[in-house]
Amino acid sequence: MKKNAFFQKSLMVMGFIGWSMASFAQAYEVDRNRVYFDREPMPFADARSFVDLGYGYAKDRDNVYLDGHVLEFVDPATFRLKEGHDMHHHDNRGWRDNNRTNRGYHKTKFNVYYGDKKIDAMASSFKDLGGGYAKDAFNVFYYGKKMDASAPTFKILEGGYSKDAFNVFYYGRKVEGAHAPSFKYTGEGYAEDTFNAFYRGRKLD
Repeated sequence: MKKNAFFQKSLMVMGFIGWSMASFAQAYEVDRNRVYFDREPMPFADARSFVDLGYGYAKDRDNVYLDGHVLEFVDPATFRLKEGHDMHHHDNRGWRDNNRTNRGYHKTKFNVYYGDKKIDAMASSFKDLGGGYAKDAFNVFYYGKKMDASAPTFKILEGGYSKDAFNVFYYGRKVEGAHAPSFKYTGEGYAEDTFNAFYRGRKLD
């Protein structure tokens, strides 16, 4: 009995260590004016006010985040992790994953919604392009937010890049200094145009 109990306890400890290592393998990173979680860009995070709170939580002036995703209806000005916060209790992750699954564009006869929020889009010409992108006859949207892009010429590239006739975008944000007509993705986060090379949406020196 004692051997079995010791064996079971050892398995529990090993499982906890494996879980802990997997959890802490993911981390936030601020690189100049961009924020990343587990190497994936967080397009709406504000790098200047961004704070990593630990245990997968972070916040900036606009939002609170868990594992790189926005927690809806949470005020960053008042959000705090309680002292003694139990990092093993992530019951809200199930809610978050369900919420992410249910979020998306929905079109009725007259209106367009992203999640439960109505967006300024024309339902009759609205198209969900996938990957968070959508457009109507006049506007382009990224995860429900309007982009400064030309809808008639907008197209999605690889590696998080997209472009219209005039500008290039990286996960919804304009890439400064990019020449749209000659811009192309070359792989592993890199892209180039006739004049410059880019990495993760930033022009390389």
